[in-house]
Amino acid sequence: MDSKKGKAKYIFIVLFVLILASVFWTYASFSLLGPKDLGVRYTHEDYVSALKKTGIQVDYEGLTGEALEEYKEQNKRTGEKKSIHDYNFEFSEYERKEFTLTNEEATALLNELAPGFWWFDNLQVKVLPDGTMEGSSTADIKRLKADLYSDVADDVPLPLPDKMNIYSKGKIIITNNKLSGDPETFNVGAVSLPDRYLEEDSVNTMEEYFPRIYTVVPGLEITSLTSNSEGNFVFDGIIPQKVSVTAK
Repeated sequence: MDSKKGKAKYIFIVLFVLILASVFWTYASFSLLGPKDLGVRYTHEDYVSALKKTGIQVDYEGLTGEALEEYKEQNKRTGEKKSIHDYNFEFSEYERKEFTLTNEEATALLNELAPGFWWFDNLQVKVLPDGTMEGSSTADIKRLKADLYSDVADDVPLPLPDKMNIYSKGKIIITNNKLSGDPETFNVGAVSLPDRYLEEDSVNTMEEYFPRIYTVVPGLEITSLTSNSEGNFVFDGIIPQKVSVTAK
């Protein structure tokens, strides 16, 4: 009898540990663990190549070139993040640009151009052979709500963690600054959103609010952002060639 009770107790403990581990894994996948790895690895040369194609030059508090790159590396080590509301941004010398970016170049540009202000960490973007695009990152939900979505932040029915790992896959096109998408998958941590949240009404909401991330740059005109058969991102539009950032 005692042996049976001991065995039952042991089984109960094992099940409890497994359940607890499962709950922890699900919770940790939202932000504590890294985002999904798409296998995109970039180098400093990829970033330099992307800058040459776009023509963008950044002046941050008087820092440019190598001095700015050194500052950014220090900033990465400290993990300091900045609010766009605490700085003045001056965009100038707009030009029409047409270029393609590899997965590595696009990922490098998004991660390295303004890491202190960017709302996504460890971001990877990728074009698949069929033209479908993938994106994976840790989204800084707290800063996104403060910087871009303060007017609708209180409308979210459920409390959100300050950071969330997100992964998306689907067809995405931007035409004349308007986003249109046909999402196949959208994961928050290890949890995939139910199909009902990928239907027309939800997609329309995404198409309405997502453009704030790029239209935060005044005068930016994305005539077309698509992909080609070679697995590259294809851009056509008007972008600023010089960006000057100073503290208020």
